[in-house]
Amino acid sequence: MRRTLLCAALPLFLALAACGGDDETPDENSVEEVDGEAAAGPDEDEAAAAAQAVAEGFLASFAAGDGEAGCAFVDESAQAAIIAQGGGAEDCAEAFPEYVANVPGADAIEIGEVTVSTDLDGDALIANVELVHAEESPGALEVRQGNDGEWRATRLPGTTLGGA
Repeated sequence: MRRTLLCAALPLFLALAACGGDDETPDENSVEEVDGEAAAGPDEDEAAAAAQAVAEGFLASFAAGDGEAGCAFVDESAQAAIIAQGGGAEDCAEAFPEYVANVPGADAIEIGEVTVSTDLDGDALIANVELVHAEESPGALEVRQGNDGEWRATRLPGTTLGGA
């Protein structure tokens, strides 16, 4: 009889022990502090992954010389900056090859560190993708999520304009 009571009480005890403790459940979008520094939450991780994908696609278009693809990875203001460097080109895709030719080390740029921060208001996430080359300093890509939900580069290496 005692054995039956103990066996029956054990699951109840385990269930109560599992339910005990802090009644608050953490918000999945909250940022936890680890060793005095904020740890990346889901939003920051998603922004970093999106920026990485934009950078990979953008750099692949560099290597292929594909203006249509390259311009699809940048927003309208960055496209205007590419066109401004295009020597009379009428659209981004037409100006893209000349833009690439003017970026230092465009032939061998790799993706470096991706850092995520917010805009000045603290409302929108911005990802900065460091671009790395063994002999040149190509700069970085700034990537943001647009009103349409798509992530695009807003600032490009080798341009004086093209930012939000």
